[in-house]
Amino acid sequence: MKTKYKIIIVVFIIIFIAILSNFLDTSLDGQTIAFIGDSIMKGYGNDDKSFEYYFQKSLPNSKLINIAKPGSTISDNTGTDDIVIINQVKALKENPDIIIFDGGGNDIIAYGLGFIDDKYKKEIGTAEQDPNKMTDTNTVLGDFEEIIVELQNKFPNTKLYYLQVFLIDDETIDKITLNGERRIEMRQRRDALYGQIKTLCEKRNVEYIDVSDKFSETEKTYRQDDWIHLKKQGYQVLVPYILEKLEKK
Repeated sequence: MKTKYKIIIVVFIIIFIAILSNFLDTSLDGQTIAFIGDSIMKGYGNDDKSFEYYFQKSLPNSKLINIAKPGSTISDNTGTDDIVIINQVKALKENPDIIIFDGGGNDIIAYGLGFIDDKYKKEIGTAEQDPNKMTDTNTVLGDFEEIIVELQNKFPNTKLYYLQVFLIDDETIDKITLNGERRIEMRQRRDALYGQIKTLCEKRNVEYIDVSDKFSETEKTYRQDDWIHLKKQGYQVLVPYILEKLEKK
């Protein structure tokens, strides 16, 4: 093969690779990303600097929206409408490319840190795995599936990610709960809820990102004194990991 033909072929290969690279570009920068959920998503204790604040440093051209509220629950029976997560979904005015949401912590420890208040407590329930059926909406898991369905109906072209970020291991429960019976109940509710949230995410094609085990060795470096909320160091560690997960989809 003559040299000039080799050069032409190489040029065509370079052009093809460039076009393909642009076509396959999954860069998040420039997209609109919304966050909904509870105080961890909001950045409680960090002047409300949360994931979106640290996302912005890596995605300077993106629009970041955070309408999470401290105290928010999956359950819809708290009596305080503005912190029920499904109402955050309804209140979201933008049409984001990506929505990241959390929730469940306040449904376990209840409405107020450390103690389950029977006034607000709702049974966790059991996830319905049949894709043609909804989970019992009288349960927390049923309310969780309602959140997903509401998101998908309102934002059919938006990528949804559930972030499992609630860091309530047994040691944390022991530290924030004084009553022995409450400790047992809180563990049971944690296991029942988080053991099935992933099932519902899979059922409804929501991407599930679990970061709940990232601080097992040096948790106080990343957690605030209440053992639940994150320090800025916690967000700074988690954000690159989360961004990596988003960019792979």
